[in-house]
Amino acid sequence: MVYNLARLSKDEMDKVNVDLAASGVAFKERYNMPVTIDTIEQVQPQHLREYFQQRLNHYRKQSRFMSRLPYEPRSR
Repeated sequence: MVYNLARLSKDEMDKVNVDLAASGVAFKERYNMPVTIDTIEQVQPQHLREYFQQRLNHYRKQSRFMSRLPYEPRSR
């Protein structure tokens, strides 16, 4: 396994970027931040859109096991 991302092939780098986009969408969904999944999916390469959906489903499932951000009420 190559740990230096600069040495990855173009196809592997595209997969890393698609995975990063999917994890970002799942993060924003988890913390109720605005996100337009359709727009982000359309930006991904055509041949990796199914991979994007797979990774998005994976991160959505994983987020169920994570805690929420702590709630701190604002003092006036």
